[in-house]
Amino acid sequence: MIMTAGAVSPAFADSFTLQGDKDTGLLGVSPFAMPITPTTDRVFYSGGLNGGGWSLSLCSPASTCTGSPLPFGFGTDYTQVTLADGSMRAYFIQPSAGSKSIATASVTYNAAGVPQLGPTTNLGIASPPEQRAWGVPDSVVLPDGRVRLYWVSMPTEPIVETTGPTRTQLKCLGKALGKKRVAVIGNGGSLTAKDKKALKKCKVSASILAGTTTTRSGEVIVSATSTDSSGTQFTQDAGYRFTGGYVDSDIIQATDGNWIALVSTGPGTPPQRLYSATSTDGLTWSVNTNALTPTSVNSLDPSAVPTGPNSWRVYYSVSPAADPFNNHRVVVGTLTRK
Repeated sequence: MIMTAGAVSPAFADSFTLQGDKDTGLLGVSPFAMPITPTTDRVFYSGGLNGGGWSLSLCSPASTCTGSPLPFGFGTDYTQVTLADGSMRAYFIQPSAGSKSIATASVTYNAAGVPQLGPTTNLGIASPPEQRAWGVPDSVVLPDGRVRLYWVSMPTEPIVETTGPTRTQLKCLGKALGKKRVAVIGNGGSLTAKDKKALKKCKVSASILAGTTTTRSGEVIVSATSTDSSGTQFTQDAGYRFTGGYVDSDIIQATDGNWIALVSTGPGTPPQRLYSATSTDGLTWSVNTNALTPTSVNSLDPSAVPTGPNSWRVYYSVSPAADPFNNHRVVVGTLTRK
């Protein structure tokens, strides 16, 4: 089953599996992973072994993670990209006059692998005062070299969406009843026995055929795209990238016509779970509603490292199903595209 997030986008037939989850020994949330060798990743995360703050560890899939020095001042919800010129740029959250804002800085690593931030610039992207569901930025370099930022926000007004039958269902009904009769049913016409038989055969209800209007609430994911390849000035993109409560996006592939993302659902009941999503342009996304993770735990904050053409190493946080706000630990698994 494919659920549309934002405007309608062609959905890829691809499916994904996430398996082999292993406890890294890290306690916390919001991991951001980047490879430094084929077998070792840097993993930034929030709320480390001391119960808070921002931490950095070196992780190998074959062993546990070990702590690595991290200078003060890295903000929270760290994310990083390598620009077209080979330089690296970081994006992170900073407190800003009672709210939160997204800031950026260049980043370099010394011979010992310790990161150093350059001068920090506030991007002017800030949350409304006291809006808790905001932030968790994700950054990705577009095929043309510009940078796009994605982050969680709340809609400014209720989102009203109208859903209708799929193209396959319409084709089935048209064959059984003819286009004119399908239009009559869609406009509320009385159903004949033949109509009811066709609707049942094509697996569509009369209300869906007429268009079902729903009002959605919960978090949304929005984005902004940089004005050039420096990734230092951004213009917010119109509309929403994801609606219906999806959060914590991680864009794991950004190629022309073939984008892939991981998202999670928000905390509460049922437990948070991870999902895959596809897009042709990184703006309009389709979420595959076959979850990648079970209901036995909360799963959130995915961060993927490519390991092959159709595989990724995915770090994410989990917590007990009945306790979504505490006792988080970071696990790692293998995502495979079929």
